[in-house]
Amino acid sequence: MKSIPKNYTLSNGQTVPIIGIGTSTVGTTELISDIIYHSIKDGVRLIDTASCYGSEQGVGMGISKAISEGIVKREDLFVITKCDWHDRCKVEEALKESLKNLNLTYVDLYLDHWPFSYIYDPEGNKKNMMPMHKFWEQMEKLVKNGLTKNIGCSNYNVQSLVNLLSFCEIKPTFLEVEFHPYLCQQNLLNFCKKEGIQIIGYNPICKGNYDYHTGNEKLELDLFKEPIIIELSKKYNKTIGQIVFNWFFYKEVIPIPMTRSITRMKENLESTGFIMEKEDYEKIDSINKNYRFGSSLTWHNFGGNDIFA
Repeated sequence: MKSIPKNYTLSNGQTVPIIGIGTSTVGTTELISDIIYHSIKDGVRLIDTASCYGSEQGVGMGISKAISEGIVKREDLFVITKCDWHDRCKVEEALKESLKNLNLTYVDLYLDHWPFSYIYDPEGNKKNMMPMHKFWEQMEKLVKNGLTKNIGCSNYNVQSLVNLLSFCEIKPTFLEVEFHPYLCQQNLLNFCKKEGIQIIGYNPICKGNYDYHTGNEKLELDLFKEPIIIELSKKYNKTIGQIVFNWFFYKEVIPIPMTRSITRMKENLESTGFIMEKEDYEKIDSINKNYRFGSSLTWHNFGGNDIFA
């Protein structure tokens, strides 16, 4: 890596910022609005939300304030939201509701949040809701109708992507998955690079309301106590977060850290201002444990199944 670009160029020729902000557990609508507004002032241009986060309205308020004050134009921002599993039978309706919450006429990326769907019948039994090929047709129509510039997936594995790529007319441009030094997902990364799919990584520094688990296993893992990360932090005189985000740029994965601190995103953006030696990036690679902090094995919606297998 000779230099760190400000944007990645997608397979369709569009560009996307190399770092953004996530909003899944930030707080109240007012706090989210304030954080988004100040993050935009500090230079953030990629904002990730979802219908199930309850943060769309706050994100929209922050964006509207920044635009009204002339800090940015709408086209300067890359806004992401997601279709929840129970909305897969009414995709356009769901996105239009999200756009209303965001006070926008389009998003830059609309993601399928989970690779499954079901509804409950009156007796409380689960029923399948939407075959994948029928669902993706609805996603493609969103692009054709100008409601989103890109469509993509979230929490898909290679098998799910292979299935989708076998029949889709418009390929997924992005895949958003858990990604950090404890979960490098190199096979998935290699596959997506081959197919021209840009990866976005959530939970990049393993902080927030994530359980430390893979099934019944619990490990005390903390990047802020990881010797290799601490060593590199001292070597380059950078914060732990800046070292980790810089590693993301080396991997060409977009991190979307969450923060309740108005000043923290400015620090995160400064992660682009240095380049480490190749062997130091490889040291971070060696930390990988294929360890998920968010495991579907323990989430009741998935019936104890490992959707990431």
